[in-house]
Amino acid sequence: MRPCSRSTHTTAPLRTRSRPLTALIALATTIGLALTLLTAAAAPAAAADLLSQGKPVTSSSSENASTPASAAVDGNTATRWSSRFSDPQWLTVDLGATATISQVVLRWEAAYARTFRIQTSDDGTAWTTIYSTTAGTGGAQTLDVDGNGRYVRLYATQRDTAYGYSLWEFQVYGSGEGTPPGNGIPDPTTAALEAANGPLTTATYTVPRPSGYGSGTVTYPTAGGSYPGIVLMPGYQGTQQNLQWLAPRLASWGFVVINVGTNTLTDDPESRGRQITAAGTQLLALGSAPGNPLSGKLNGTLGATGHSMGGGGVMAALRDDPRFRAGVPTAPYHPNGNFSGVTEPTFFMTCQSDSVAHGNSYAVPWYNSMSQAEKLYIEVPGDHLCPMTGYGDKAKQGKWMVSFFSLWLRADTRFSPFLCGPARDADKNNTSLVTRWMDTCQF
Repeated sequence: MRPCSRSTHTTAPLRTRSRPLTALIALATTIGLALTLLTAAAAPAAAADLLSQGKPVTSSSSENASTPASAAVDGNTATRWSSRFSDPQWLTVDLGATATISQVVLRWEAAYARTFRIQTSDDGTAWTTIYSTTAGTGGAQTLDVDGNGRYVRLYATQRDTAYGYSLWEFQVYGSGEGTPPGNGIPDPTTAALEAANGPLTTATYTVPRPSGYGSGTVTYPTAGGSYPGIVLMPGYQGTQQNLQWLAPRLASWGFVVINVGTNTLTDDPESRGRQITAAGTQLLALGSAPGNPLSGKLNGTLGATGHSMGGGGVMAALRDDPRFRAGVPTAPYHPNGNFSGVTEPTFFMTCQSDSVAHGNSYAVPWYNSMSQAEKLYIEVPGDHLCPMTGYGDKAKQGKWMVSFFSLWLRADTRFSPFLCGPARDADKNNTSLVTRWMDTCQF
């Protein structure tokens, strides 16, 4: 039986990405109330702005015209930069201004570097090494670093293959010097986070020609600056109305939110995952294109939340699309999903009386299997509909989701206490509000 668009919650914060797996996860049951969230050491690297996407980039060489340097920073994991077949080679991105660099992600094609350095520079001439290795592994390498500079360079000196060096994506994360991560957002309080709207004024924009999904309504801050993007995905037979309550709450706290209508009402979780990816791609494209109200609004970082089958789609997107840095699956449903390889921060929200997608059937086994992820799991009273518009305690649900995305998509640690600290204890210990809480605190 397919689930209707209702929700159950399971939470587990995550850190990196997983590759697709086909094995069916065994059902597990977990007892206990515990708290939410992530480890403090992970926070700086996991949620800073993506600074490199679409920025000017140069390289020592390109294998041919179809593998230019620009392909490594275009946000498209189907295009790549490839160098000539010799050592050394380098790839340099100009961030446009001095920034604090906290993380570099290298998404290698099969031709990768065994020995390389990550370097920063203020002028593109004098370089400081902030990371080096003689044992590169290829694949997706996430490097936590600490440096400053306008220019960031990969300098590779030993290939692992007879070919050159090839990157699907070269991603630099951090923040501009002197710019707080919150885009001027005031310090959060319990009262402010539980209000229907946050501190920023918002507006809406209807996507004129959706590509890869059915329809899209974008809610965005009208203030200047760029923000993380978030995709909202409904459940089986669901529409944009399912999560309509959430879009203005998130946007008013500094996110560009696309609320998606699906291609069909009766597809499957994997299809919902592909539609989340498509909506994220178009959202970023609108942010890079002139002549629309979203131009310049997107900073290149993406998150997603979905209900039921849409929650299963969120897990698929976290597994398959490295652009998605955090997810909130609510009452998630995916009968054949194996997400043990997902490593990005994940917040499962489930419903205690859910007969369609109970946390013990899906979210809890996924939570337990994701050994490399920062995780949060919160179960609340209600049936499968508890995360939908008109159901459940939206003041609390909104506070948790805003705090989770602010922490992991914007590296704004001011929100951490509401998930992993004294400010959350009133929620966690209230058995009429929370029936199960698990987390990977301390952040």
